[in-house]
Amino acid sequence: MTGQDNLKIFEENLTQALNADTFRKATLSRATPGYRWKRAVVSSYLTSAGEKQISFEYSDGRQVERKNLNYSDALKTLNDLIPSCFRSVYLRAADQELNFEVTEKGTYRLKRKEVADEAPAVKGHNREKNYLVPANSPFLFELGITSQDGEVRRDRHDKFRQIQKFVEVIDSLIPHDVVKTASSFTAVDFGSGKNYLTFALHHYLSSLSESSSVVGVEQREELVGIGGALATKLQYDNLSFIAGTIDTAPLNNVDLVVALHACDTATDDAIARAVKSGARYICVAPCCHKYVRRSMRASEDLTPILRHGILEERFAESLTDSLRVLALESMGYQTKLFEFVSLEHTAKNVMITAVKTGQANPASREAIGKLLRKFQLSDFYLDRGLGI
Repeated sequence: MTGQDNLKIFEENLTQALNADTFRKATLSRATPGYRWKRAVVSSYLTSAGEKQISFEYSDGRQVERKNLNYSDALKTLNDLIPSCFRSVYLRAADQELNFEVTEKGTYRLKRKEVADEAPAVKGHNREKNYLVPANSPFLFELGITSQDGEVRRDRHDKFRQIQKFVEVIDSLIPHDVVKTASSFTAVDFGSGKNYLTFALHHYLSSLSESSSVVGVEQREELVGIGGALATKLQYDNLSFIAGTIDTAPLNNVDLVVALHACDTATDDAIARAVKSGARYICVAPCCHKYVRRSMRASEDLTPILRHGILEERFAESLTDSLRVLALESMGYQTKLFEFVSLEHTAKNVMITAVKTGQANPASREAIGKLLRKFQLSDFYLDRGLGI
Protein backbone atom coordinates (compact mmCIF):
# COMPACT_ATOMS: atom_id res chain seq x y z
CA MET A 1 0.00 0.00 0.00
CA THR A 2 1.41 3.40 -1.00
CA GLY A 3 1.58 6.59 1.06
CA GLN A 4 -1.09 8.17 -1.12
CA ASP A 5 -3.33 5.19 -0.36
CA ASN A 6 -2.88 5.83 3.36
CA LEU A 7 -3.88 9.48 2.93
CA LYS A 8 -6.92 8.46 0.89
CA ILE A 9 -8.00 5.87 3.48
CA PHE A 10 -7.61 8.38 6.29
CA GLU A 11 -9.67 11.00 4.45
CA GLU A 12 -12.37 8.43 3.69
CA ASN A 13 -12.56 7.35 7.34
CA LEU A 14 -12.67 10.97 8.48
CA THR A 15 -15.50 11.74 6.07
CA GLN A 16 -17.41 8.62 7.10
CA ALA A 17 -17.02 9.42 10.82
CA LEU A 18 -18.42 12.92 10.37
CA ASN A 19 -21.25 11.88 8.06
CA ALA A 20 -22.27 8.93 10.25
CA ASP A 21 -22.02 10.98 13.46
CA THR A 22 -19.39 8.64 14.92
CA PHE A 23 -16.65 11.30 15.10
CA ARG A 24 -15.51 11.93 18.67
CA LYS A 25 -12.21 13.80 18.72
CA ALA A 26 -9.09 14.58 16.71
CA THR A 27 -5.75 15.95 17.88
CA LEU A 28 -3.62 17.66 15.23
CA SER A 29 0.07 18.23 15.96
CA ARG A 30 3.54 18.58 14.37
CA ALA A 31 2.66 21.79 12.58
CA THR A 32 4.45 22.55 9.33
CA PRO A 33 7.14 25.28 9.54
CA GLY A 34 5.67 28.76 9.39
CA TYR A 35 2.12 27.75 10.31
CA ARG A 36 0.77 29.94 13.10
CA TRP A 37 -0.70 27.26 15.35
CA LYS A 38 1.30 24.43 16.90
CA ARG A 39 -1.62 22.21 17.87
CA ALA A 40 -5.35 21.84 17.35
CA VAL A 41 -7.95 19.83 19.23
CA VAL A 42 -11.16 19.07 17.37
CA SER A 43 -14.18 17.62 19.15
CA SER A 44 -17.85 16.91 18.55
CA TYR A 45 -20.54 18.28 20.83
CA LEU A 46 -24.23 19.07 21.05
CA THR A 47 -25.13 22.72 21.59
CA SER A 48 -27.73 23.81 24.11
CA ALA A 49 -30.08 24.32 21.15
CA GLY A 50 -29.66 20.68 20.17
CA GLU A 51 -27.44 21.37 17.14
CA LYS A 52 -24.49 19.12 16.37
CA GLN A 53 -21.29 21.05 15.88
CA ILE A 54 -17.54 20.56 15.77
CA SER A 55 -15.31 22.64 18.03
CA PHE A 56 -11.82 23.64 16.84
CA GLU A 57 -9.39 24.83 19.53
CA TYR A 58 -6.07 26.08 18.14
CA SER A 59 -3.05 26.72 20.36
CA ASP A 60 0.47 28.02 19.88
CA GLY A 61 1.47 27.32 23.48
CA ARG A 62 0.54 30.83 24.62
CA GLN A 63 -2.58 31.93 22.77
CA VAL A 64 -5.71 29.88 22.18
CA GLU A 65 -8.39 30.45 19.58
CA ARG A 66 -11.68 28.56 19.38
CA LYS A 67 -14.10 28.16 16.47
CA ASN A 68 -17.32 26.19 16.16
CA LEU A 69 -18.37 24.80 12.77
CA ASN A 70 -21.14 22.63 11.42
CA TYR A 71 -20.20 19.16 10.17
CA SER A 72 -19.88 20.16 6.51
CA ASP A 73 -17.61 23.14 7.17
CA ALA A 74 -15.62 21.11 9.70
CA LEU A 75 -14.85 18.44 7.11
CA LYS A 76 -13.64 21.05 4.62
CA THR A 77 -11.47 22.70 7.27
CA LEU A 78 -9.93 19.40 8.34
CA ASN A 79 -9.14 18.47 4.76
CA ASP A 80 -7.45 21.86 4.33
CA LEU A 81 -5.38 21.39 7.49
CA ILE A 82 -4.30 17.78 6.91
CA PRO A 83 -1.53 17.28 5.90
CA SER A 84 -0.65 20.78 4.62
CA CYS A 85 -0.67 22.40 8.09
CA PHE A 86 -0.39 19.47 10.51
CA ARG A 87 1.71 16.36 9.92
CA SER A 88 0.39 14.19 12.73
CA VAL A 89 -3.25 13.41 13.52
CA TYR A 90 -4.91 11.20 16.10
CA LEU A 91 -8.55 10.50 15.23
CA ARG A 92 -10.99 8.92 17.66
CA ALA A 93 -14.26 7.63 16.23
CA ALA A 94 -16.96 5.51 17.83
CA ASP A 95 -15.51 2.26 16.53
CA GLN A 96 -11.87 2.99 15.75
CA GLU A 97 -8.72 5.00 16.40
CA LEU A 98 -6.52 6.20 13.56
CA ASN A 99 -3.00 7.61 13.77
CA PHE A 100 -1.96 9.42 10.61
CA GLU A 101 1.41 11.08 10.13
CA VAL A 102 3.77 12.44 7.54
CA THR A 103 7.19 10.84 7.88
CA GLU A 104 10.51 12.68 7.64
CA LYS A 105 10.77 11.38 4.06
CA GLY A 106 7.43 12.94 3.16
CA THR A 107 5.45 9.71 2.91
CA TYR A 108 2.18 9.01 4.69
CA ARG A 109 1.87 6.46 7.48
CA LEU A 110 -1.43 5.18 8.90
CA LYS A 111 -2.24 2.94 11.87
CA ARG A 112 -5.76 1.79 12.65
CA LYS A 113 -7.18 0.13 15.77
CA GLU A 114 -10.74 -1.00 16.46
CA VAL A 115 -12.15 0.16 19.81
CA ALA A 116 -15.40 0.03 21.77
CA ASP A 117 -17.41 3.23 21.89
CA GLU A 118 -17.25 4.80 25.36
CA ALA A 119 -19.17 7.94 24.41
CA PRO A 120 -22.17 7.19 22.18
CA ALA A 121 -23.50 10.00 20.05
CA VAL A 122 -26.17 12.11 21.69
CA LYS A 123 -29.52 11.62 19.99
CA GLY A 124 -32.19 14.24 19.80
CA HIS A 125 -34.56 12.68 22.34
CA ASN A 126 -31.72 12.54 24.90
CA ARG A 127 -30.76 16.18 24.68
CA GLU A 128 -32.24 17.26 27.97
CA LYS A 129 -30.23 15.01 30.26
CA ASN A 130 -27.03 16.22 28.61
CA TYR A 131 -27.54 19.86 29.62
CA LEU A 132 -25.12 20.99 32.31
CA VAL A 133 -28.11 22.87 33.73
CA PRO A 134 -31.19 20.67 33.21
CA ALA A 135 -34.41 22.43 32.23
CA ASN A 136 -36.12 21.08 35.35
CA SER A 137 -33.70 22.92 37.68
CA PRO A 138 -35.85 24.72 40.29
CA PHE A 139 -34.17 28.10 39.88
CA LEU A 140 -35.07 28.19 36.17
CA PHE A 141 -38.75 27.95 37.02
CA GLU A 142 -38.45 30.58 39.75
CA LEU A 143 -36.72 32.96 37.32
CA GLY A 144 -39.47 32.46 34.73
CA ILE A 145 -37.37 30.60 32.16
CA THR A 146 -39.21 27.29 32.36
CA SER A 147 -42.71 26.17 33.22
CA GLN A 148 -43.47 24.20 36.36
CA ASP A 149 -43.11 20.93 34.46
CA GLY A 150 -39.64 21.84 33.22
CA GLU A 151 -40.45 23.02 29.70
CA VAL A 152 -38.55 26.06 28.41
CA ARG A 153 -41.00 28.92 27.83
CA ARG A 154 -41.41 29.94 24.21
CA ASP A 155 -40.06 33.44 24.73
CA ARG A 156 -37.15 32.36 26.96
CA HIS A 157 -35.20 30.03 24.69
CA ASP A 158 -32.51 32.67 24.08
CA LYS A 159 -31.89 33.05 27.80
CA PHE A 160 -31.90 29.29 28.30
CA ARG A 161 -29.30 28.83 25.55
CA GLN A 162 -27.19 31.62 26.98
CA ILE A 163 -27.19 29.96 30.41
CA GLN A 164 -26.10 26.64 28.90
CA LYS A 165 -23.33 28.26 26.88
CA PHE A 166 -22.02 30.16 29.90
CA VAL A 167 -21.85 27.03 32.01
CA GLU A 168 -20.14 25.19 29.14
CA VAL A 169 -17.46 27.89 29.20
CA ILE A 170 -16.95 27.49 32.96
CA ASP A 171 -16.92 23.70 32.57
CA SER A 172 -14.08 23.93 30.04
CA LEU A 173 -12.22 26.57 32.06
CA ILE A 174 -11.96 24.81 35.42
CA PRO A 175 -10.94 21.13 35.76
CA HIS A 176 -13.55 19.22 37.76
CA ASP A 177 -10.98 17.88 40.22
CA VAL A 178 -9.98 21.42 41.19
CA VAL A 179 -13.46 22.02 42.57
CA LYS A 180 -14.09 18.50 43.84
CA THR A 181 -10.88 18.19 45.87
CA ALA A 182 -10.74 21.74 47.25
CA SER A 183 -11.68 22.32 50.89
CA SER A 184 -13.55 25.34 49.54
CA PHE A 185 -14.04 26.96 46.14
CA THR A 186 -15.34 30.51 45.95
CA ALA A 187 -16.67 32.35 42.90
CA VAL A 188 -17.63 36.02 42.71
CA ASP A 189 -19.93 37.34 39.97
CA PHE A 190 -19.51 41.09 39.49
CA GLY A 191 -22.64 42.79 38.14
CA SER A 192 -24.95 39.84 38.78
CA GLY A 193 -27.93 41.86 37.53
CA LYS A 194 -31.10 39.77 37.39
CA ASN A 195 -29.06 36.81 38.65
CA TYR A 196 -29.70 34.31 35.84
CA LEU A 197 -26.08 33.40 35.33
CA THR A 198 -25.24 33.68 39.03
CA PHE A 199 -27.78 30.99 39.85
CA ALA A 200 -26.51 28.91 36.92
CA LEU A 201 -22.93 29.21 38.19
CA HIS A 202 -24.08 28.15 41.65
CA HIS A 203 -25.95 25.16 40.22
CA TYR A 204 -22.89 24.01 38.27
CA LEU A 205 -20.32 24.40 41.06
CA SER A 206 -22.64 22.83 43.65
CA SER A 207 -23.02 19.80 41.40
CA LEU A 208 -19.27 19.29 41.72
CA SER A 209 -18.80 20.08 45.39
CA GLU A 210 -20.91 21.10 48.38
CA SER A 211 -17.90 23.10 49.56
CA SER A 212 -18.26 25.59 46.72
CA SER A 213 -19.86 29.00 47.21
CA VAL A 214 -20.96 31.83 44.94
CA VAL A 215 -21.35 35.52 45.72
CA GLY A 216 -23.28 37.84 43.41
CA VAL A 217 -22.27 41.50 43.55
CA GLU A 218 -24.74 44.09 42.26
CA GLN A 219 -25.14 47.85 42.76
CA ARG A 220 -28.94 47.83 42.52
CA GLU A 221 -30.20 46.89 45.96
CA GLU A 222 -33.60 45.78 44.71
CA LEU A 223 -31.95 43.09 42.55
CA VAL A 224 -29.75 42.05 45.46
CA GLY A 225 -32.91 41.62 47.56
CA ILE A 226 -34.63 39.55 44.87
CA GLY A 227 -31.60 37.28 44.46
CA GLY A 228 -31.17 36.80 48.20
CA ALA A 229 -34.86 36.03 48.73
CA LEU A 230 -34.83 33.41 45.98
CA ALA A 231 -31.63 31.79 47.31
CA THR A 232 -33.30 31.55 50.72
CA LYS A 233 -36.50 30.11 49.24
CA LEU A 234 -34.53 27.42 47.39
CA GLN A 235 -32.36 26.79 50.47
CA TYR A 236 -29.15 27.60 48.63
CA ASP A 237 -27.03 28.25 51.69
CA ASN A 238 -23.83 28.64 49.69
CA LEU A 239 -25.23 31.35 47.40
CA SER A 240 -25.38 34.95 48.57
CA PHE A 241 -25.86 38.42 47.12
CA ILE A 242 -24.37 41.69 48.31
CA ALA A 243 -24.89 45.30 47.29
CA GLY A 244 -21.62 46.82 46.13
CA THR A 245 -19.33 47.73 43.28
CA ILE A 246 -16.30 46.12 41.70
CA ASP A 247 -14.08 48.48 43.68
CA THR A 248 -15.68 47.91 47.08
CA ALA A 249 -16.89 44.31 47.14
CA PRO A 250 -14.76 42.02 49.33
CA LEU A 251 -12.62 39.42 47.57
CA ASN A 252 -11.40 37.01 50.21
CA ASN A 253 -9.75 33.79 49.03
CA VAL A 254 -11.61 33.97 45.75
CA ASP A 255 -10.91 31.28 43.15
CA LEU A 256 -13.04 32.45 40.21
CA VAL A 257 -14.01 36.00 39.22
CA VAL A 258 -16.78 36.51 36.65
CA ALA A 259 -17.77 39.84 35.09
CA LEU A 260 -20.15 39.62 32.15
CA HIS A 261 -21.19 42.68 30.21
CA ALA A 262 -19.22 45.07 32.42
CA CYS A 263 -19.24 48.28 30.40
CA ASP A 264 -16.04 49.97 29.21
CA THR A 265 -13.44 50.21 31.99
CA ALA A 266 -15.59 48.24 34.46
CA THR A 267 -14.19 45.13 32.76
CA ASP A 268 -10.68 46.39 33.48
CA ASP A 269 -11.58 47.07 37.10
CA ALA A 270 -12.84 43.50 37.45
CA ILE A 271 -9.71 42.05 35.85
CA ALA A 272 -7.42 44.17 38.04
CA ARG A 273 -9.25 43.19 41.22
CA ALA A 274 -9.19 39.52 40.22
CA VAL A 275 -5.45 39.55 39.51
CA LYS A 276 -4.60 41.46 42.70
CA SER A 277 -6.72 39.08 44.78
CA GLY A 278 -4.85 36.11 43.34
CA ALA A 279 -7.88 34.58 41.60
CA ARG A 280 -6.94 31.40 39.77
CA TYR A 281 -9.64 31.76 37.11
CA ILE A 282 -11.10 34.81 35.39
CA CYS A 283 -14.04 35.02 32.99
CA VAL A 284 -15.10 38.36 31.50
CA ALA A 285 -17.28 39.43 28.57
CA PRO A 286 -16.36 43.07 27.77
CA CYS A 287 -18.65 45.56 26.08
CA CYS A 288 -18.95 49.26 25.27
CA HIS A 289 -15.24 49.78 24.57
CA LYS A 290 -14.76 53.55 24.77
CA TYR A 291 -11.57 54.33 26.68
CA VAL A 292 -8.99 53.37 24.05
CA ARG A 293 -10.99 54.68 21.10
CA ARG A 294 -11.14 58.19 22.56
CA SER A 295 -7.37 58.61 22.64
CA MET A 296 -5.87 56.27 20.03
CA ARG A 297 -4.20 57.84 17.00
CA ALA A 298 -3.69 55.61 14.00
CA SER A 299 -0.62 55.81 11.79
CA GLU A 300 -1.04 56.95 8.18
CA ASP A 301 -0.94 53.42 6.79
CA LEU A 302 -4.20 52.62 8.65
CA THR A 303 -6.02 55.84 7.74
CA PRO A 304 -7.78 54.35 4.67
CA ILE A 305 -9.38 51.78 6.98
CA LEU A 306 -10.02 53.72 10.16
CA ARG A 307 -11.51 56.76 8.42
CA HIS A 308 -14.75 54.78 8.52
CA GLY A 309 -16.41 55.22 11.90
CA ILE A 310 -17.79 51.70 12.16
CA LEU A 311 -14.40 50.16 11.33
CA GLU A 312 -12.64 52.46 13.76
CA GLU A 313 -15.05 51.34 16.48
CA ARG A 314 -14.49 47.67 15.76
CA PHE A 315 -10.76 48.13 15.52
CA ALA A 316 -10.69 49.93 18.88
CA GLU A 317 -12.63 47.04 20.43
CA SER A 318 -10.15 44.52 19.07
CA LEU A 319 -7.19 46.63 20.19
CA THR A 320 -8.64 47.01 23.68
CA ASP A 321 -9.26 43.29 24.13
CA SER A 322 -5.82 42.46 22.69
CA LEU A 323 -4.22 44.72 25.28
CA ARG A 324 -6.28 43.09 28.03
CA VAL A 325 -5.14 39.63 26.97
CA LEU A 326 -1.50 40.75 26.81
CA ALA A 327 -1.80 42.36 30.24
CA LEU A 328 -3.14 39.14 31.74
CA GLU A 329 -0.34 37.14 30.14
CA SER A 330 2.24 39.58 31.44
CA MET A 331 0.86 38.99 34.94
CA GLY A 332 1.15 35.21 34.72
CA TYR A 333 -2.13 34.01 33.20
CA GLN A 334 -2.83 31.76 30.23
CA THR A 335 -5.65 33.26 28.18
CA LYS A 336 -8.36 32.39 25.69
CA LEU A 337 -10.42 34.83 23.63
CA PHE A 338 -13.49 33.64 21.73
CA GLU A 339 -17.07 34.50 20.76
CA PHE A 340 -19.85 34.08 23.27
CA VAL A 341 -23.65 34.29 23.21
CA SER A 342 -24.19 37.96 23.94
CA LEU A 343 -26.07 39.11 27.01
CA GLU A 344 -27.86 41.65 24.86
CA HIS A 345 -28.49 39.37 21.87
CA THR A 346 -26.19 41.33 19.58
CA ALA A 347 -24.48 39.62 16.64
CA LYS A 348 -21.38 38.63 18.59
CA ASN A 349 -19.65 39.21 21.88
CA VAL A 350 -16.10 38.48 22.95
CA MET A 351 -15.30 36.50 26.05
CA ILE A 352 -11.89 36.38 27.72
CA THR A 353 -10.96 33.59 30.10
CA ALA A 354 -7.72 33.29 32.02
CA VAL A 355 -6.02 30.63 34.14
CA LYS A 356 -3.28 31.59 36.57
CA THR A 357 0.06 29.93 35.85
CA GLY A 358 2.29 32.20 37.92
CA GLN A 359 4.71 32.57 35.02
CA ALA A 360 4.91 36.19 33.89
CA ASN A 361 5.40 36.71 30.17
CA PRO A 362 7.94 39.47 29.37
CA ALA A 363 7.20 39.18 25.63
CA SER A 364 3.57 40.14 26.25
CA ARG A 365 4.67 43.19 28.21
CA GLU A 366 6.95 44.21 25.34
CA ALA A 367 4.06 43.78 22.90
CA ILE A 368 1.96 46.12 25.03
CA GLY A 369 4.63 48.80 24.76
CA LYS A 370 4.78 48.45 20.99
CA LEU A 371 1.01 48.79 20.64
CA LEU A 372 0.89 51.82 22.91
CA ARG A 373 3.56 53.53 20.83
CA LYS A 374 1.97 52.44 17.56
CA PHE A 375 -1.34 54.08 18.45
CA GLN A 376 0.07 56.92 20.55
CA LEU A 377 -1.67 55.75 23.72
CA SER A 378 -0.43 56.95 27.08
CA ASP A 379 -2.27 54.02 28.69
CA PHE A 380 -5.22 51.67 28.18
CA TYR A 381 -6.60 51.92 31.73
CA LEU A 382 -6.01 48.28 32.78
CA ASP A 383 -2.25 48.85 32.85
CA ARG A 384 -2.85 51.51 35.50
CA GLY A 385 -4.93 49.14 37.58
CA LEU A 386 -2.30 46.41 37.38
CA GLY A 387 0.66 48.74 37.75
CA ILE A 388 2.41 47.64 34.56
